[in-house]
Amino acid sequence: MKNRPVALLGGILYYVDEDGALCSLRDGRKAVECEDLKEPAAICAGVGGCGNYRIFIADAGDRGLKVFDPLNRRLDLLATLPGVPGAIAKEECRLVVAVEEAVVEFDLKSLEITGSYTI
Repeated sequence: MKNRPVALLGGILYYVDEDGALCSLRDGRKAVECEDLKEPAAICAGVGGCGNYRIFIADAGDRGLKVFDPLNRRLDLLATLPGVPGAIAKEECRLVVAVEEAVVEFDLKSLEITGSYTI
């Protein structure tokens, strides 16, 4: 079984299904939230700070850093990453994305990549 990205937001489990769609699990039922993704590698929940109550997505298919708003069901591209992403995390107004052999920082206030560090 392939590992699937998951995130918990507001008591709702979000996950990427076998077809690459962003889904949620509500009251034990699957709901497809967004099918407009290429190859989602990782997701994280936006809790607190900038981007509160949103799902952030690192999409390996087009190297996109994306955000999904569950309230209006809108998917937006924030940036194109300099490499293929593998993991994503959020703290306050900062996203960090692991891409190949580096970590990229994205500022949610300025909506810009603010740093890239080799690991």
